[in-house]
Amino acid sequence: MSDSDDSDVPLSLLAKRKKAKLMSQESSAADEDESSSSEEEEAEFHDDDDEDFEEDASSEEDEEDGDFVEEESSDDDVPLSKLKSPKKQKPKKAKAKAKAKTPPAKKKTTAKKKIDTKAKKKKKKATPKKAAKRSSSTASSSKKPSASAPNLPCFALYGNVDKGLLIQRLLCRWWYATSWPNPADLPTSPPKGYDSLDGFPGVYVCSRGSGIGKLIDKRDKSTAPNFANYVRKSAEELQGLLLKAITEQRRQLVEAEGSGTDTEKELNNMEKWARKLNCSKVDKDAARALKAAGITL
Repeated sequence: MSDSDDSDVPLSLLAKRKKAKLMSQESSAADEDESSSSEEEEAEFHDDDDEDFEEDASSEEDEEDGDFVEEESSDDDVPLSKLKSPKKQKPKKAKAKAKAKTPPAKKKTTAKKKIDTKAKKKKKKATPKKAAKRSSSTASSSKKPSASAPNLPCFALYGNVDKGLLIQRLLCRWWYATSWPNPADLPTSPPKGYDSLDGFPGVYVCSRGSGIGKLIDKRDKSTAPNFANYVRKSAEELQGLLLKAITEQRRQLVEAEGSGTDTEKELNNMEKWARKLNCSKVDKDAARALKAAGITL
């Protein structure tokens, strides 16, 4: 029987066929032993031993086959063709899946990125113009007087031009250069019911009647040493008054404290600065500052 035929036979039938073959072998061996009785006793003894060994081996094999048949009883009636393991299918290549999973929309994202970068570059190029506009607007706003600062000449000149500094330094020591009020312009006696106010010639205070405490000022306001009057003077006139005040202040300082003081050094430096001023340029700069602030004297 061919292998293909045995593959469809159950295991139980194959075990029975195996037993029949073993029995036929045993019977043929017994016949051969009986015909060879003329041999020596030792040979018969050995033959008997061999037969006994073969019978024991056949019985052991039968027992093992019986055990095998009992253990594999569930598979006895199953053909061998069905017990063959099925062929393993080769896994498909993952390249096709990877190609199917890859999204084809990457080009669109790159195009969007390029558009975004171009837009950002345009914005960056536009920023200098905006900065220039802002700088121009800030410059124009700095020229215009703010709402918090009064629109006065002192705010336009102080700290901006030399004329403002010239007036400021003169107002700190004007009494060394001029005498105000002029004694010739003051009354010879105070008004009735008023007394002279010490330290303020031309100012009188009421001391009797219903108006006690009231002040009367007889000084000439048009010649008063203040910013409103000094700003109308030329830089040359202000320069002369400042130099005169510095000279008189230094003289009195040396008489009171001696020479070599810190105040004397400051006065010397101030005198050098006043002498180096270009008066015509000082007046032009002051006029420009007042015009930019929209102030007319």
